[in-house]
Amino acid sequence: MSYKAGDKIHFLHEKGEATVLAVISPYKLRVELDEGLEIEVHVSEVSAVKQMPVDTGIVSPKESTVKKPKRYASKPHASHDMEVDLHIEELTDNSHNMNNAQKLSLQLDNFQETLDKAIKGHVRKIIFIHGVGNGVLRQSIRDILKRYDGIEFSDGSYRKYGAGATEVRITAKTKANGI
Repeated sequence: MSYKAGDKIHFLHEKGEATVLAVISPYKLRVELDEGLEIEVHVSEVSAVKQMPVDTGIVSPKESTVKKPKRYASKPHASHDMEVDLHIEELTDNSHNMNNAQKLSLQLDNFQETLDKAIKGHVRKIIFIHGVGNGVLRQSIRDILKRYDGIEFSDGSYRKYGAGATEVRITAKTKANGI
């Protein structure tokens, strides 16, 4: 089956649906879950949601009121990984108007929001690309991660990211301590 951006898919082994954002390769898709979380999936883990034909008959206004089906939170397959680039240029076009504290605040807000969505979306591994710089963002990220139970972290692959990434593994139902 070939997919295109905008197609609705559902997971074969999990509850929930998603929308295809991009076709990465013939075997990989980037999708957005109902919760707003973006993940990559292998095409063997999903199938297309079949569109029902539309009846062209005349319908009274009372009959045309359609209730939306109840949405259930999806739990993506445990192999889903995420990669998030926290470089300021990736987060805003207006970084030239910001001081260093504002830039760091935006980067940490994006980090925290992504981490929270990943935990709720049952993502198992996230790579946060923070760059090398002077290490303030890297250290701030790690200080936040230390406050979580059920999270392990380490340097990302040196071969792929150099010294500019942190790999986060969500190992258990996670709760932040003291946040």
